[in-house]
Amino acid sequence: MFRYVPPPVAPDFRCDRRWFVTALIVAALLLPAAGDPPAEAPLPKEATPLDEPGRYRTSRSFDETLDYYQREFRRVSGVRWHNVVNLPGIKAKNVTCTRKKVKWEGINIYETRGEVRIYVIPREVEAAPAKKAATKGDKKK
Repeated sequence: MFRYVPPPVAPDFRCDRRWFVTALIVAALLLPAAGDPPAEAPLPKEATPLDEPGRYRTSRSFDETLDYYQREFRRVSGVRWHNVVNLPGIKAKNVTCTRKKVKWEGINIYETRGEVRIYVIPREVEAAPAKKAATKGDKKK
């Protein structure tokens, strides 16, 4: 009639704790790397990162932000300026870096709805070229 039910056993939290600490360490190592801009990409001091990696919001006006970047790139060669769009309510400029050794390819500066945002375009990492297979004629005798 009555069935004996043993009391519940306390779970072993050591395994859960190890998993949690491991996950915390992995997240700490990976998350900053994903959100950081390339080291050489200049950003105004007021720039605050947004949720998407490489995107920033600045409290400066569009013209002040352009002045900052023009002063920043005045002493650097290998930078080209392009107009992206010129529509009512939207202003946008693109700075393209022609130097191959930097980690960023370009910077988009744009204003929409009264907010100025900056997007740092990371340079794509090129795969190392495959080595040619040796042919019979290439062998040294």
